[in-house]
Amino acid sequence: MRPDTDFEKAPVIDLLYPSPEKREELRKRRGKISGQTDLLISDMMLDTLSKLICNANAYKMQQILCELCDDEETINYRLDVIDDLLSMPELADTLKKIVHIMIDNDKGSIYNISTPDSFTTLDAAVTAFEAYIKCIDFMHEFTQRRGADAKSQGIRKMLDFFERCYSDKHYKALCGDISELREKIKGRIKSVVVAINLDDELVPVSAGLIELSDKEYTKKPTVLDHIIYHGAKFGDKNVMGALRQRYEYEGNDKSSKDRIAAPHEKALFEELDFITKKYIELVDDALDEYRAIGFKDVYSIEYQLDFYMGVVALIKSARSKGLEMCRPRLLPADKRRAVIKGLFDPIYFSEASIYNLSHKDKRQVITNDIAFDEKAGFYILTGANNGGKTTFVRAIGLCQIMAQAGLYVPASECEISPVDMVYTHFPKEEQKGIDSSRFTSEIKQFKEISDVITNRSLLLMNESIQSTTPKECVDIAVSLVHIFCILGVRGIFATHLVDIAPRALELNNDNEMNTGVESITVSVDESTGERLYKIKKGLPGDSSYADTIFEKFGLDLQALKKRAKQMNG
Repeated sequence: MRPDTDFEKAPVIDLLYPSPEKREELRKRRGKISGQTDLLISDMMLDTLSKLICNANAYKMQQILCELCDDEETINYRLDVIDDLLSMPELADTLKKIVHIMIDNDKGSIYNISTPDSFTTLDAAVTAFEAYIKCIDFMHEFTQRRGADAKSQGIRKMLDFFERCYSDKHYKALCGDISELREKIKGRIKSVVVAINLDDELVPVSAGLIELSDKEYTKKPTVLDHIIYHGAKFGDKNVMGALRQRYEYEGNDKSSKDRIAAPHEKALFEELDFITKKYIELVDDALDEYRAIGFKDVYSIEYQLDFYMGVVALIKSARSKGLEMCRPRLLPADKRRAVIKGLFDPIYFSEASIYNLSHKDKRQVITNDIAFDEKAGFYILTGANNGGKTTFVRAIGLCQIMAQAGLYVPASECEISPVDMVYTHFPKEEQKGIDSSRFTSEIKQFKEISDVITNRSLLLMNESIQSTTPKECVDIAVSLVHIFCILGVRGIFATHLVDIAPRALELNNDNEMNTGVESITVSVDESTGERLYKIKKGLPGDSSYADTIFEKFGLDLQALKKRAKQMNG
């Protein structure tokens, strides 16, 4: 994973870590396991989950998920922030709007401010500062009204930061400077009289200012004006034609919103140096006060807010569809337990939601329960193809990863012990089938996993060991399960090789086992073969439900038999 200095830098407001020490500690952990997370990202579709949380900052979202934080204090610190954002919807909306306005304003306006060279840029600078002041004032008002309702350390730190900005002497000075600037702009020069000296051929040779006014010159009245408005007094200060356009456009595009000050305005601004000098000094003072406040430190929390806002949106979306996402209750790591109820795959949920927008038939999201402990810590999952085995395995992995990221998890109830690593083995479709070289590669992969996996790890296997004959696959798979259970690994092995399940259960007779084996299977309607996507304990049935697979893909066995008779007379 590529380095990201912005992610490593500790911000003045840190919503992800309770202290700089925790940030550094987990930065080192992330670096330590970074070489083991490539398969995790691919098999668990963490890139997709990251985009669901925040597409604009997906890479940083992925970094947080891949950290596999195992520090209870940090995890609860993040969960507390989510609790506040969920219990105070106004807080979430306010922070999102205010911080993004401030950052966008800073990037687009204040960041580009230098010594103003025209009234146009001067006005833009003042407007940018005024927007910043309004945001700080609004956050102060919000804190006075609702700040006491915030329970999390992270949110309190953020509100305290804005309060410090509001009370800062530099902020008070900034407000004074900008107020004075705005008043001066309101009463600034509206027109000037310029004398231009011409030579004998009427070519301008010199020019200078001869009169200033706080009123605009009006257009010179025509003869018709005098006739129609007989007796009316017209101003003494008139011009012969329409005033020149104040702005020029980039690229001659009159529809463009990006306008630049015309050169003649800049020249005038410079000519009026003896008057505008005070403006320039005030802008420079305002910039000094602004920088002294230290607002630049807020940049580093932009992606953190995006992270939380994305998670809150995901929770609300699930709840709107009748699914629950809950705060996980953390168990000690040495308990090596997980009890999850109402589990679902958030990626499948997102896909199903999109699917339902354009299809009449509903694609349901079915929830399931699972528990990992010493008696049943390693599961053999079998059942009909297209029954939801892969989705269920992924849901388990995502629940573990999200819990350790300090997020609400896709379940109605969850108590879970952190793991030191989630290992995955998900052969791709093109890697399946008998192939001796692939078989060798697969065994080597499991050798590498077995060298580093511990009794505090989670192992997720999906259709592993398929590159040799069915009998050899079963024998090797059972032996692998035996090895991992002796090590005390928690895990699940989804497979279509039904013979693995009964043989794996026999391993429970081995006293050296530190994890018990359990068989589970996906439910199917026995009369119709319809996949119910519910997971239940028990051994797999005898039926492969081939007829329902044929039906799904349009293979009508009876029709094919009839066609065969016709072809063969």
